[in-house]
Amino acid sequence: MTSKTNDRITIQGTAPKFDATVLQQLTEARHSAYDQTDECTALVRGEIPIQFLSNLIDHHTKGYTLRTNYPVSIGFGSYSCRMEKPESIQTADKIALAAQVKLEYIAWLESEHERYKQLLTAQLLQASELKEAEKIEKAKAKLLADIQKEVDATFSHLVIPE
Repeated sequence: MTSKTNDRITIQGTAPKFDATVLQQLTEARHSAYDQTDECTALVRGEIPIQFLSNLIDHHTKGYTLRTNYPVSIGFGSYSCRMEKPESIQTADKIALAAQVKLEYIAWLESEHERYKQLLTAQLLQASELKEAEKIEKAKAKLLADIQKEVDATFSHLVIPE
C-alpha cells in the first residue's frame, strides 16, 4: 500500500495482521475446491478387465464408492474409473489441507510484514535524504547571498560619465 507522488514514497495503512476469520474463509474455500475436484477421489486402473475389477472390488471393500460424475474408461488395455475416498481419508486430507492453508497464510503475512518494513525503511531514508538536501540547498543559498554581499561591497556602483 504505497503511492508515489513526485517520486515520494508514502505508506498507506498497516501490514495485515493474523485474522482467524480470514484463515477460516481460506480453509473453507480450499475444502470446497477439494470437494468439487477429483482430489477427493482415487483413480482405479487395470490393464486387463479382471485386474481392473479386482482393483475396483479392493477399493470398494476399503470404503471407496464409485463416482458417477466421472466417466469409466473401458478401452482395450486401459480400464479405469474414479472412486470417491472414504470419509476418514477425506477428513485426514482436509486436516492436512487446513494445515497447508494456515502455513501459506502465515507465510503471506510474514512476507507482507517484511514488505511493509522495507517500504518504511525506504520512506524514512527518502525523508532523511530530502531533509539533508534541503539543508544543503539552504546552506548554498546563504553562502551565495554572503558572496553576493562581498562582491557588491568590493565593486561599487558603476559610474558612467555623461
